This record gives sequence, structure tokens and C-alpha cells, in this order.
Amino acid sequence: MDTTALTLVIAIAAIWFSLNCGLLVAYLWMKGDGAGTRTRASHRSAVSTKGQVNVDAPELVDENAGAWGLFVMFDDPSMASNERLSIVLASSGAVYESSSRTFTLAGDSPRNPLLISNAYPPGTLPSFNQDNGDFPIKGVTVKMIKTSPNATPNKLQLVRLVKLAKELARIGGTVVDAEKKPLTDAGFKAVIAGKARV
Repeated sequence: MDTTALTLVIAIAAIWFSLNCGLLVAYLWMKGDGAGTRTRASHRSAVSTKGQVNVDAPELVDENAGAWGLFVMFDDPSMASNERLSIVLASSGAVYESSSRTFTLAGDSPRNPLLISNAYPPGTLPSFNQDNGDFPIKGVTVKMIKTSPNATPNKLQLVRLVKLAKELARIGGTVVDAEKKPLTDAGFKAVIAGKARV
């Protein structure tokens, strides 16, 4: 076999190999995109059939307060719910700060303590030591103050944030995010996993 024939056979083999590789890559790319589309569509239909209110990840950023947090809104605020609120705060280890009239919970990370304050009107809470306040508390905010604009929330404190919010909701309320959307179990898991919008 002369040099020209050998060069021609090698060129034809190279073209055939390149064409097959290109077709294989195109097939895998199209198959992967189609599978992803089917997965997303089936996920959307599964979520819509469950009837969940909050499909997206919860929003933790409260730009007005410069904090990450959740709200617990009480369904039937009363002086009795104020008493239950004081019991939950005391049992969780929250400490009353007389200067700011809020509660602080160090939790697992003392660098970013959880702050518990009144949601409506925003601000102060009674100490619950001498009295339970003059009016029923409609809701509370459980938040971590952002130390800088580019900071991210501490993962251990996110777990504590969810745990405390759930404990407070047992008083008779609903946990909502910064956009006032109720959190579902999937939303709580997203917060703990660090997948909430911050």
C-alpha cells in the first residue's frame, strides 16, 4: 500500500470517528436537556397537586431591618398567648435586653445572636417578669442582624432560627418569611440547608 492510499484511509477513518463522536455528544446533550425539562415539569406538577402555598425558597432578607429572619404571626392573640410566649422564650434561654426591650438568644453561635422583637408594631416587647404587657402581641420577629452588606447567615443559627420559630408557632400561629408567605416543611428545610434567598 502506497503512502497516498494510507493517508486516504486514515483521513476517512478520522472523519468517520469525528462524525460518530459528534453525533454521540449531540444525542447526550439533547437527552440530558429533555430529561431536565421532564424532571422540572414533573416537579412543578407534583408541587401544584400538593397545593403548597410557598413553592419557591423562602425570603429571609428583611432590608428594612438589615437582618435575616422569620416572622411568627399569632392566629388569636390574647393575654394568654402572651403568657405562653413568655414561657417559650424563658425555656429557650432567651435573655431580655432592657435597653432595646427585645430578647436575645445566643444559640450555637454567639457571633450572630437571634433577636426576638415585636412584629406589630415593630419594636419592643414586655419583659414578662412583672407583667405580660398591656396588649396582646400579634406576632414576633426572630432575626439575625446583618453585620455587613455582603455577609451570609451562619448555618448553625439558621437551624436555631427555624427551631425557635416552630416553637413559637406552637403557641398558635404561622411562620412567614420576609415577604409574608407562610413557610411549608419544604421551606423550613430550604432555610436549614442554606437554600433560602438571602
